[in-house]
Amino acid sequence: MKHAVITGGANGIGAAIVQALHADGVECAVVDIQPPPAPLPGVHYIVADIATPAGIEDLLGGLEKAGFDQVDHLVHCAAILHHGPFRDTKREDWERVIRTNLEGTIAVAQAILPRIKRGGRIVLFASGTVFKGPKNMFAYVAAKAGVIGFARCLAEELGDDEITVNVVAPGITATGMIKDIADTEDANIASRALRRRAVPEDLVGPVLFLLSDAAAFMTGQTLSVDGGSVKR
Repeated sequence: MKHAVITGGANGIGAAIVQALHADGVECAVVDIQPPPAPLPGVHYIVADIATPAGIEDLLGGLEKAGFDQVDHLVHCAAILHHGPFRDTKREDWERVIRTNLEGTIAVAQAILPRIKRGGRIVLFASGTVFKGPKNMFAYVAAKAGVIGFARCLAEELGDDEITVNVVAPGITATGMIKDIADTEDANIASRALRRRAVPEDLVGPVLFLLSDAAAFMTGQTLSVDGGSVKR
């Protein structure tokens, strides 16, 4: 049986990935700042704030308790969003975004790496905003751009262990996180080749591909999954 750790798996995209992996017989440990509204039977839920050193300790303690001595897959979805103009954003607000979205990504990967098997898979999440640079999202975009750079470096370091590191960059997706930018969704949909709303299930297939043997020779890459809004 394979073992997967999914951060941010209590809701949204992460929850959809957990459901798919669980259905495929993968034993899942879900890490989130709060438990999900409807826990899946047989899934291990770990409450931890990955933006803090104490939260990383909570994560490791939870994995130990769940018996996750070895991990096949790490899918890191956890993130927060702040929307506001650069001139008016308080330092503590943009620092919180950087700390959660970039520093948290690095901390989670470093904490779990000793448990990841040879030939394992790491999938991180960036955002299509990295390639567009929209206004009022500077901290989020900067952090997610950092995730892409981090993944490229980590892929190079882990190649000798045949551990792949790839990134998924969604467009605006219908989750609770986008409530502050909901007024931009129609324009985003209009920019897509596939002009419809994105839902969490749209990200499941690409993530499962990156976790599969079919992607064994793919690493250090960023896959845009946004209906063709970004073409590169």
